[in-house]
Amino acid sequence: MHNSLLYTASVLFILSVIQPSVSDDPFCGLPLPKTYVVYKLREWEGGVSVDGRIDEQAWLDVPRTDRFVDIQGEDYPRPRYETYAKLRWDDTYLYVAGYLQESDVFANQTKHDSVVFEDNDFEVFTDPDGNTHHYKEFEINAINTTWDLELSKPYLNGGNANSSWEMPTMKSATYIEGPVNNPLVPNKYWTVELALPFKDMVHDCTVATAPPKHGDQWRINFSRVEWHVKNVNGHYEKVPGLPEDNWVWSPQHSINMHLPERWGIIQFSTDPVDSTEFKPSPNWPVYSNLVELYNAEKKFFAINGYFTANLTQLELPDYVRKGKCASIPHVNVIKLYNFNATVKPFNSSLPKGNIRDDRLIWFT
Repeated sequence: MHNSLLYTASVLFILSVIQPSVSDDPFCGLPLPKTYVVYKLREWEGGVSVDGRIDEQAWLDVPRTDRFVDIQGEDYPRPRYETYAKLRWDDTYLYVAGYLQESDVFANQTKHDSVVFEDNDFEVFTDPDGNTHHYKEFEINAINTTWDLELSKPYLNGGNANSSWEMPTMKSATYIEGPVNNPLVPNKYWTVELALPFKDMVHDCTVATAPPKHGDQWRINFSRVEWHVKNVNGHYEKVPGLPEDNWVWSPQHSINMHLPERWGIIQFSTDPVDSTEFKPSPNWPVYSNLVELYNAEKKFFAINGYFTANLTQLELPDYVRKGKCASIPHVNVIKLYNFNATVKPFNSSLPKGNIRDDRLIWFT
């Protein structure tokens, strides 16, 4: 009996050593980007008129996003103007409201699909599938000039912008508190109201549906481009030598909006307002491992000119290298210049995650 107990204890000790270190927290304490619960419109709220004013009951009922911060993160200077967004939805549209505090409202772009960010603008980026490919970008300036485009994949991965992609039933409007293009009269703010059609936003998607279902989650971010301007003989001119400011909802930690894996997450809800708690996807630990691996492989490639399947050669955080939050990644390098990788969750009922050298993320 004594020997049997010793044997059992030895087996348990060995198992404790070889088993993955599973945290009591199913999300392993991994940080999330900004999150927001989007509540479905109720009939009694009267809908959204899309007139540029964001004072309807539908908007008053829901919270603001956090105030926008510098695109590189909260450690950088606080934006000099306040910006926030709100969201609602129905079976046809994702509604977006944007508030932009501003003392100098100017806008010169007047043609649809022109380079709107040459003016101060408000931008929406959506990746319904959350796979970093076939995402959509929408820009609008203070006089309601718009630019909608689809990106096959991020520019850093050789992606192309398709400005011929359109949202025919999209609705947009702006409201300016004060005049436009008049530096002699200071402004207070301008606001944006958008109705973005689900059927167009899920174009080329393989997972997301139109409309979304209760509990569905999309990757999304908002950006504000703000130029430094001055009064020159009664009209606005950009201050020479000063780059634009980029203020965002969820920090990108880089001056680059085209890193979809860093965008925020919205969760759709059919519940009454303020009654739904945001719940991270159970795939989040695997997703985080994949992103860390991708970044490490790209850094290694930049130095050495090829990818590696040897994880000891990569600069990886311990939780990835030691398999603390999901399985240790398996990397398959293809002729040195391409790779794909797989990470399995500890919970075998969940799908495994995959990533390629062109940043595509998918679950199987």
